[in-house]
Amino acid sequence: MDRTTHAPRSPLTPLQQLASDAGLMVDWEDAASRPMRVADDVLRAVLQALDLSAGTPAEVEESRARLRAETDASAVPPLVTGVVGQPIVVPTSAAHAARLGGQTYRIDFEHEGRTEGKLGVSADTQHATLRIAPVQVAGYHRLCLDTGAGAAIEATLAIAPPRCYGVADALEQHDRAADRRLWGASAQLYGLRCGGEHAACSAGLGDYTAAGMLARHLARHGADALALSPVHAMFTADAHRYSPYSPSSRLFLNAWLIDPAALFGEEAVRQTVIDCNLVDDYARLEATPLIDWPASGHARMTVLRALHRRMRQPASADHAAQALLEDYRTHCATAGRSLLDHAHFETLHAHLGPAHWKQWPVQYQNPAYLAVESFARQHQEAVDFHLFLQWAASRQLAAAQRAAEEAGMAIGLIADLAVGTDSAGSHAWACQHDLLIGVTVGAPPDVFNAHGQGWGLTTFSPRAMRSKGFAAFIDMLRAVMAVPGGVRIDHVLGLMRLWVIPDGARPLDGVYLRYPLQDLLRLVALESWRNRCIVIGEDLGTVPAGLRDQLADEGLLGMRILWFERDYTREDAPFRAPGTWAPASVAMTSTHDLPPLAGWWVGNDLRWQGKLGLLPIGMSEREAKARRMEDRAALVAAFAEYNREASADDRTPLIEVAPLLAALEQARAAAGDTEADTILQATAQDFVTAAGIFTSAAPTPLALVPLEDLLGLVEQPNLPSTVDTHPNWRRRLPGPLGALLDAPDVQARMSALATARNETP
Repeated sequence: MDRTTHAPRSPLTPLQQLASDAGLMVDWEDAASRPMRVADDVLRAVLQALDLSAGTPAEVEESRARLRAETDASAVPPLVTGVVGQPIVVPTSAAHAARLGGQTYRIDFEHEGRTEGKLGVSADTQHATLRIAPVQVAGYHRLCLDTGAGAAIEATLAIAPPRCYGVADALEQHDRAADRRLWGASAQLYGLRCGGEHAACSAGLGDYTAAGMLARHLARHGADALALSPVHAMFTADAHRYSPYSPSSRLFLNAWLIDPAALFGEEAVRQTVIDCNLVDDYARLEATPLIDWPASGHARMTVLRALHRRMRQPASADHAAQALLEDYRTHCATAGRSLLDHAHFETLHAHLGPAHWKQWPVQYQNPAYLAVESFARQHQEAVDFHLFLQWAASRQLAAAQRAAEEAGMAIGLIADLAVGTDSAGSHAWACQHDLLIGVTVGAPPDVFNAHGQGWGLTTFSPRAMRSKGFAAFIDMLRAVMAVPGGVRIDHVLGLMRLWVIPDGARPLDGVYLRYPLQDLLRLVALESWRNRCIVIGEDLGTVPAGLRDQLADEGLLGMRILWFERDYTREDAPFRAPGTWAPASVAMTSTHDLPPLAGWWVGNDLRWQGKLGLLPIGMSEREAKARRMEDRAALVAAFAEYNREASADDRTPLIEVAPLLAALEQARAAAGDTEADTILQATAQDFVTAAGIFTSAAPTPLALVPLEDLLGLVEQPNLPSTVDTHPNWRRRLPGPLGALLDAPDVQARMSALATARNETP
């Protein structure tokens, strides 16, 4: 496939015009601001994924005519978004605008009441819109347009509040001061350890019960939020696919994270482990420092299958089992068709093996085929098992959120919404016309990734979004917002545009695909209020100009990471004072893709990069270490300046700077790397506390500190650009939650963070 090339901005060919009309950015600028034009082969492949054939000139003309016909055929989209109190603009064609202008419309409100009016119209040679008077009620309303011929056109009117539900709203809901600055932690749920009898039932994996336990521990020290790694549904029969950011479906939950003891009690689980001859396996898996996903997944599923069979055939006197069964049946009865499709997929996937569903026998490649229903009837117990798993997961995630709220958290759990799903997974199989099949999402080359990135994921088709009234997108928002008090949207830039790459092509050979940002932001805001869920957008990387301001206006909190908060307009790029960080954001010390504080201070990430050949192009490990020493000095200088400002404001300086300055001076004078490393390691925990205080002083409504930084750990959960050479998504905590968080130095660190949050003006 031809690569994207530098090119003058010449007139568009018919193929390029089709691509542009379909939302592809034929012309774009790379990270060095050089003008680029996408190659024709890339355009053809992505257009095919958008269901627009473009292999020949005739197909191009046919697809262009099809796009025009679709625009002309529909007077109004099936779903129109608006904002409370603002005039509603409805896109249409000039012909429809001329026909409908001045006609009567009626709006039936979602819950009760209605309003009527006359349609206004605005049109020129290229665009036409209908105008509806402002609506003062948020919700999904029914719009009915009188066509003047005894007939009517209907559409859904999604009217959003002016902004998302926010931290201040959560505080007010809990009768607390709305200007309170909150803090919380983030955690890799799979890596949590619990002590006592719970550990004996864990099979070496964290679980939803552990999330509730961690929330309670944190709340005792004043935390109001716990952000979790994604808990989307994975491929239950294939635990080799365990990256939480490559899920099978974002509509359902990770079954490997179910705690069997929370359903049936620890005694029942211990006996089942014995009956399944898994005692040695459970003990071995619990003792390992890294997760063995295939072994742990198999062990947990084996026990859950046995307990599922027990629940289906409870003894008449077993009232607890009867109650569980009734609750399960009620859940299945109200869950809808999508849950059944997911269970069918999981059963087929376990039966047919790990191949992509497009390689299954043709009769199983679509959930609507009769052969799928026949297969499900023949494997009813297996289908029921996967329904049971989703019931158990949703029940336990809800219990974890209740535990957080009952412990006093204003927000509680914050879910992580992955940017896409595996095209071989449940969601793509069940919703083939809603998702882009044949491309993967990624990123073009930039200063950090010279070859670009391909994430192996697919996501929604913007054409299908519009034509189907955004139903699949709304379903996903409701699924991820249903339980937690917040959601983090991974790569929130994807609401505006995504870099899509044809399957099998290099990341360089992709194209930006535009998405209806305004509509999506309004739907996010509407659903955030309906679910009382704050929204955080991961806005790192190459961000289009003006997007962060627009997200802030819509009430989405951005992410400000300590490592990136530097003034790059100056040659020495000093770290910016926390008081200057963007207030419409969440302050964070690090993320799962970056080194934790202790690891950064001792250069552990540089050792990994040097070992795996991941250092910046042209830079040796010695040069990287020298630059890191400069960065350490710059950050400690920022700590010292923070203290000086505190003293000038008659506040008590909170950061212990002297030990860090002494360590840097000694490390620079050390005889070799080994001696320098020893000096830095001795002060790593002092640095962790200092950096946590510094970050927490940012004037943001929320600060989140990764559990690795609360505990002063060195290793990061994920090292980008690696698969098997680094233990990504496999690290476990070094001990049980309670013992780790109750350690005096950790308690002192959490106390210092809480003080920094609300004693800094």
